[in-house]
Amino acid sequence: MTATQDPEPKIELSKLELGNYSGVPEPLTKPSDESHGRAVQAQRLANLVPQPMDIDPRMKHYSSIQPRIITSIDHQSMGSWVGSDLEPHKAALAGFISGFNSVANSDARYSLSISLENRILIFDSDASASTAMTAIVDSELAADPEKTTLSVTDFPAARAYWKPDRPTLWSWYTTGRFVIFTTVWDRLSGELSQTDLAGMMDLVSKSLSKIPDKISGFTPVPAPKRDTTSPDWDGMLARAVPAINDRQPGLTIPGVYDREGGLQISRSPELDRTLFETAGVDLVAFNGGYLYRAKDAEAAETVTNQHATFTKFYRKVDSPPALPVAKCYELKNPTTRSRMRYYCSVNFDRYAADISANQLDDAYQRISAQYALLVNGQ
Repeated sequence: MTATQDPEPKIELSKLELGNYSGVPEPLTKPSDESHGRAVQAQRLANLVPQPMDIDPRMKHYSSIQPRIITSIDHQSMGSWVGSDLEPHKAALAGFISGFNSVANSDARYSLSISLENRILIFDSDASASTAMTAIVDSELAADPEKTTLSVTDFPAARAYWKPDRPTLWSWYTTGRFVIFTTVWDRLSGELSQTDLAGMMDLVSKSLSKIPDKISGFTPVPAPKRDTTSPDWDGMLARAVPAINDRQPGLTIPGVYDREGGLQISRSPELDRTLFETAGVDLVAFNGGYLYRAKDAEAAETVTNQHATFTKFYRKVDSPPALPVAKCYELKNPTTRSRMRYYCSVNFDRYAADISANQLDDAYQRISAQYALLVNGQ
């Protein structure tokens, strides 16, 4: 330390205000239930799924409102992309385990973007995947006669369809025990009352040319073992503060990802890709916020400092009482519903963490608990 540097402030954990949050890590030895066990398989698959921006460089604006983990195939879980009633096809869908949704947009302005969604659904066998895809597509086409079938260039086994009055293209494709459900929604063309069918079809072809090879090496854990397989990875989830209030809906089920999987749930994947490489981030956990494991303490501080640049919509506010090392910000326009009002970050040792909340007290308590978890998790 030089003479011009301030000493690192001494943090006394006993003085931190944690509210109802715990500051002591609790090991997660097994999934909370059968559905959680299946969700963990989707999270592990996510580490192999190509990034949308690797499929097409334009797809670098990720949506934080889309669900990432799918644990059931029905209208609700599959969103507006599946319009038919799948209830009569339960037997045909019985081999489904779980799925991961990789989604991004071409523009930060939602109404002027092209959206690319690839939902990779895992089944217990090749036959189950094929049977499920046939049942879903047949149901979709029967329910809406206005949907017109199309052929996907270089992928004759894919089943694709669209509606001429809507700038949306749907495609289903089986590869081994996986079903790849691709949806392209060209909102920009829709705003201009045009339809770029060739452009949408190109995104489907690009997706199918990259995804199958990447995911081919993944083998899901069989049913009996899923109930005992830990959802944690190197204690990351145990160190990640949970969300009690203001849980951010729809983003993902709490889980741990490697560097590539972490980019799938990143708020700014283009910036994080470079940052993760520079800082040596190898694991990313999401629970009540984000937790990153970097190569060392200096790199963790780099993550915290760089993520502060994501806060252009925020103004700096005071740090929590007794935790001056945390950085906190408030949304400049608190009526903006798509963003949490408060954002805080902190780093300790080789870990960096970000949380958000709609109440300042909750933000203070959550980031304080996060710091305590990192200290006590050494």
